[in-house]
Amino acid sequence: MPGLYCEMRKAATVQIQKIKSVSCGLSKKRRRGHKMKKKKIVALLTACMLMTGMFTGCGSSQQAAGSSGAEAGQTQTGDNSLFNEPGQLPIVNEPVTLTVFAPANPDGSWEDNEMVKELEETTGIHLEWQTCAASDNVQEKLSTMFASGDLPDIILTGVGSSNRYDKATEQALGEQGLILPLNDYLDTVSVGYKQALDEIEGMRDYITTPNGNIYSLPNVDGSLHVQYNMKLWINTQWLDNLGLEMPTTTEEFYQVMKAFKEQDANGNGDLNDEIPLSTVTSGAGTQIDGFLMNPFQLTSETNKLYVDNGKVTFAPVQEGYKEGLKYLKQLYSEGFLNPESFTQDKNNQVNINEAGDECVIGAFLAQRPGYACDLTTEPYSDKWKQYQSLAPLTGPDGQCVASWNPYVMFQTGMTFISSSCSNPEAAFRLLDYIETQTYRAILGKEGVNYVMLDDDTTEVGMDGVTKALYKKLDASTANVTLNQVTALVRTPDFLLADATNPDPYAEDVKPVNGRNVVIYRASLEHEKVRQSRESVMPDLYMSQEDSSEMSLLKTNVMDVQKEYMVQFITGAKDIDAEWDGYISALNNVGLERYLELLQKAYDESSFAK
Repeated sequence: MPGLYCEMRKAATVQIQKIKSVSCGLSKKRRRGHKMKKKKIVALLTACMLMTGMFTGCGSSQQAAGSSGAEAGQTQTGDNSLFNEPGQLPIVNEPVTLTVFAPANPDGSWEDNEMVKELEETTGIHLEWQTCAASDNVQEKLSTMFASGDLPDIILTGVGSSNRYDKATEQALGEQGLILPLNDYLDTVSVGYKQALDEIEGMRDYITTPNGNIYSLPNVDGSLHVQYNMKLWINTQWLDNLGLEMPTTTEEFYQVMKAFKEQDANGNGDLNDEIPLSTVTSGAGTQIDGFLMNPFQLTSETNKLYVDNGKVTFAPVQEGYKEGLKYLKQLYSEGFLNPESFTQDKNNQVNINEAGDECVIGAFLAQRPGYACDLTTEPYSDKWKQYQSLAPLTGPDGQCVASWNPYVMFQTGMTFISSSCSNPEAAFRLLDYIETQTYRAILGKEGVNYVMLDDDTTEVGMDGVTKALYKKLDASTANVTLNQVTALVRTPDFLLADATNPDPYAEDVKPVNGRNVVIYRASLEHEKVRQSRESVMPDLYMSQEDSSEMSLLKTNVMDVQKEYMVQFITGAKDIDAEWDGYISALNNVGLERYLELLQKAYDESSFAK
């Protein structure tokens, strides 16, 4: 069987080379046909590459759990060692050269990047770059390299979601010995990532595969607002015009929507141009059964899953969700909820609200105010200043909870050390050192792109209270930073320490900058009533076979759920009379199997241990 795999791999690689050679002389139309043929071969090649146990006869072997290559756990420092003590520079006492695969540098070449030059000089490690053009598919190119066995020492995909590997593929690459486990280095020589793992709750669990190994270094974005996407923005000027207070319960919210509908809330003399409540079909925090469903039933964004005493649970089949649908139906049937909410996109909603002199939308669902207001076109519109985030509402049974996803701050599948690495420890120490240089890698050069502030500074961070540590300057960062090509750790404290005007509406503050303050402070209100960490359903590692099956099941389940939800809210289906039929429809497209696969992955994860 291994011999068969090797022949398949060689044959596919030869075919790819033939296509590359032939396509150079083809017309665009015929070249597209060859490109499609190449994609099919690469897809087949990747599938073959990740088949369990097929590498024995091809020169690859699976590393033992926790092992990071031949020298793992045997680090030596001192006069006769290649390496200095962890945290000391240079990293190596003799020149070391490592090869790096990465997406092309959008600002020039990586060889000419100022931080890369500084890294080479500081660490003693020279880098030779293999890049993927912006027009190429990063994963396709890597699949060819994995299949050929011609791998660089370090693999960087960049932080873009289309380039990063999903958890199932990352796990498969590790189990087949194509990328190295990093556990020993993290536990013995790490400085930057060790500190992050010690300080950031849930990080180690999230990046650890079921076999106990960690194969990729994660990017960490500690922004608070992405952990609390599902917000509702309400027009406070309309509240003032009508003498109303901010609603705190679902009943009070209903009464406010009623007033917005029946009275001239925007004060322009037209009783019929107000849209009390609106949303769009896609975007962060925009789902109609999110913020307004949580007072009845905890419903997370996108997958609508949570964990109840260790059991993976689908919110849309719970009794609380049923009651929430009845509330949403009431808002729709009385004309409060914009019918276009089920078909319109963000641009349409913004255009409607910005078209006249006065706002026409009273409240909308979104992570940030830019989903109904134009924050970028000069001269800047002031309409966004009328909206404030509503704190999570209390439902009829007293439930007040905010959906929370602390694991969204971690992006895996982007920074690896290959099994062919000539010096795995040097590669790890370099990547770990970069993590300690967060200011330089993200902000640029001190004194040019940012300044560190004195202890007696009066500058404050985003919360308006915390003393700021640094202040950004206006100088260009082109080819100065690493452009997030590798994993970095931006902790919540780092982001909070950025000197910020505490007045988001000040004349010298651009709306897109002031917005950051507004959404941060809004997130603090959600943080007060967030769901428990134990109830959060994280993205999980699982086998590629299970992942492929689950992906198809998820699509079918979510399509049926959304179809019924819209029909229940609009009145096309009766909620009570057709609820059992709704549950049966979900089970008919595989809901039970979908949850079974997720439960299996959860039980095998670090979160269940």
